[in-house]
Amino acid sequence: MASGQFSLVVALYNVGEYVPAFLESLRTQTYPLQHLDIVVVDDGSTDDSAAIVRRWAAAHHPGLRLVQQENAGPGAARNTGLRLAANTWVTFCDPDDVFHPRYFEEVANFLAGDVNGSAQLLATRLVQFKDGTATLRHTHPLGKKFRFGNTLVSLEENPEYIQLHGPTAFLRREVLAANGLEFDARIRPKYEDSNLIGRYLAAVEAPVLGIIASARYLYRRDRRRGASLVASAWADPRAYDELPRYGYLGMLQDIKGRLGTLPHWAQYMVLYDLVWFYIDDKRMHSQTAGASPEQQATMHALLEEIFGLIDLEVIDTFSVVSQGWIFHNILRSYYKKQDEKIPVVQEWEQDEVRGTVRYSYLFHDEVPEEKVFASGKALAPLAAKTRHHSVLGKTLIKERILVLPQSAELQILLDGEAAEITRDREVPLQPGRRPTVLPGFELRAPAVPGNRRKPAALATRLRDNLVVHRSLQGTGTLTELVAAVRRRRRRITGRVRRLRSRAADRRLVARAQQAPAATKYKDAWILMDRIGRADDNAEHLYRHLQRERPDINAWFLLDRRSSDWDRLAADGFKLVEYGSDESVLLYLNASFKISSHANGNVEFPVSRRRFGNGTARFVFLQHGVIKDDMSLWLNGKDIRLMVTASVAEHESIAGDLNNYKLTPHEVKPTGFARHDALLRAAKASPVEERRTILVAPTWRQYLGKELAAAESDAERVRIFEQSEYGSAWLTLLRSPELRERCLATGEQIVFLPHPELEVMVPLLDLPDHVQPAAYKDISVQEKLVQAHTMVTDHSSIAFDGAYAGSRIVYFQPDSDEIFGGGHVYRKGYFDYERDGLGPVADSVENALGFLTRNDPDSLHAPYKERIRGTFHHWDSNSCERITAAIEALEGPAAQRPGL
Repeated sequence: MASGQFSLVVALYNVGEYVPAFLESLRTQTYPLQHLDIVVVDDGSTDDSAAIVRRWAAAHHPGLRLVQQENAGPGAARNTGLRLAANTWVTFCDPDDVFHPRYFEEVANFLAGDVNGSAQLLATRLVQFKDGTATLRHTHPLGKKFRFGNTLVSLEENPEYIQLHGPTAFLRREVLAANGLEFDARIRPKYEDSNLIGRYLAAVEAPVLGIIASARYLYRRDRRRGASLVASAWADPRAYDELPRYGYLGMLQDIKGRLGTLPHWAQYMVLYDLVWFYIDDKRMHSQTAGASPEQQATMHALLEEIFGLIDLEVIDTFSVVSQGWIFHNILRSYYKKQDEKIPVVQEWEQDEVRGTVRYSYLFHDEVPEEKVFASGKALAPLAAKTRHHSVLGKTLIKERILVLPQSAELQILLDGEAAEITRDREVPLQPGRRPTVLPGFELRAPAVPGNRRKPAALATRLRDNLVVHRSLQGTGTLTELVAAVRRRRRRITGRVRRLRSRAADRRLVARAQQAPAATKYKDAWILMDRIGRADDNAEHLYRHLQRERPDINAWFLLDRRSSDWDRLAADGFKLVEYGSDESVLLYLNASFKISSHANGNVEFPVSRRRFGNGTARFVFLQHGVIKDDMSLWLNGKDIRLMVTASVAEHESIAGDLNNYKLTPHEVKPTGFARHDALLRAAKASPVEERRTILVAPTWRQYLGKELAAAESDAERVRIFEQSEYGSAWLTLLRSPELRERCLATGEQIVFLPHPELEVMVPLLDLPDHVQPAAYKDISVQEKLVQAHTMVTDHSSIAFDGAYAGSRIVYFQPDSDEIFGGGHVYRKGYFDYERDGLGPVADSVENALGFLTRNDPDSLHAPYKERIRGTFHHWDSNSCERITAAIEALEGPAAQRPGL
């Protein structure tokens, strides 16, 4: 039995790729390895994890105990190990993480310097590293508690110093045993360690944390193989029942039952996790999007109980992580029923050019009666809308948005009561405060670095760094030593390069303000599609400006290596290379940046860090008709003008009762620029004369991650062909029925996969009658007007196909999965049965039935009227309307008559 202070309980499950690094970091500890009581519980692993541990123990730590059991979850596995733990302090570390070589030595030093033994729980510093790298980041939100170094903290005095992470906590074994404390194995898929910590702290006489900033626990992020339980938590159905029921609510009820009250630190522990739940739910790719209606209802019912136990004072002081304006008000007004005594209207951004200001206020139920006055005169909003703010599919609060002219002496009355107009969001923000020192809190050397030995010599620090890098990347000592020298050299040369770069940037900014650049690019319109590709709405709008509006100083931004560069240059485009110095000169003088895409490197085509935001306003031409809920993505963009092509699309974004912050002030129903040419080409190519079927599936983000992790082309093909998505589409393309149709009619199938899939196409066995095509090599519009039928799944290219006159067939064998948070889609207004532009097939058999009919017109005739009513315009004047809408941004917004 190990004679030291620490017992390590390790729950092991299918981490064969990572456990060698974990074990190596134990072997290289400066604390005596044989003094560590290590209990490893293999929770039914199906890989070689247990065998690796067994071999390592035989070579380095014969006292290690390995227990094997059927899979029961991490909580149950840790309970098994806890019952076998023998030493004073127990920690529950994860076998895919790594220890700094001085980790246990630093913890032992802290205990030696805690003169009065005040600490009831030890908290070590969590340092994150991305899987496959050795770059360490001290960015965890709870890491702020380490900024004052090693210290003692009373949670009663400083509840913001909460500890939730089990692997970086040390608990007294005797306290656990005396109070019968174990992990609640019902809590899945996460929070079981936080729950135990909370119940443990309630069991001690006074919850005092020993904050050990000098002990570093290296936490692996973004695992390449298999997501961690925390990272994949909201994809687990148990996250909407067992987690809140037993994890959050169970902990709060247990603590209240034990103490008769709920201390703030306990409420902080739950509120911290729920703030992150809200943040995660607001992410575009959140797994919460896949929660079923039943799971949503269960979670909301449990949240009502949980927030019933959270004090209003806690909500109004908690700032361990920002609650955000919306969630803070959801907590206060929805859950705690706290209404403002005086109506509050928030003032947001101003548009000095257009002379407008955006205001909003929050409310429940019906929109109150609004009256707006400027200098005593009635004023009508330039735009107004009601926006929903939802959590897990349920609207918990509403926001009324008003766009008003800039006005002196503005007054807003809500139901006859004058509102307070403010920019103070009243979201709690506590500045970092030092922990309160209570009587008996005394740390001496070696616990306090300032009172200990002199800083470690350079050679010692270098050794520690070598050991860390070797544990993380598995390189040998000599190799790592060479790498360390190279890293040091790169840091030095990097600093020199940065200094030179900053000087060059200053010169470039100065050039932008002087002739000839200031004259050449004055009030320029920057147009671009993607960085490396054109042939989208920006190119089509540029051609219109080139032809009809040469008075506008328009330039096209594109990667010089793009296959489109020479084509556009031959057509007389004024091209500027993306990423060049010239692009900076253009950007800093431009009035508008106009694109079919809104990615960050398109919205800001030059570095904001180096050159600032610029003054150019962003115009979003769109890449395709929006049919799904893209609000969580677009709400983060500073869009001054957005164009739409579809009637329902426009209402779903600019109208009331949706999640978008955009209003009719910014969103205009102009039609798409590329549809002008598409309509002309479609009229010149009658459907009855077309000879191709265009097959254009979109991509699956979840599948992309699996393919990226594959180690060979053969493995990628296997993963793709065995996926529900790949299997279905390949079965359709390879079907004898389609082959026979092509042979009988002389038609051809053009396979136009999403660009993310293009690299897979050469690896796939496609039949002769299927011609693969890549977006970068073709004109999409040419392919559209050559096809009498288009087959797609959830891609917005169906709208372009219908606009070009093609018959549309939706092939959707995996609809449930695609809206489960594994892809970019969040279900919006569009229902394929109600709003679709063609029939929907959920199987290969149904799709083949639609495609091989002898009378396709009878199948598609009912959709013609629906298609006609889908679009704002059936003309070729969209570019003209878009140009006028952009020019309108250059002057004051037109005011409506008074109320």
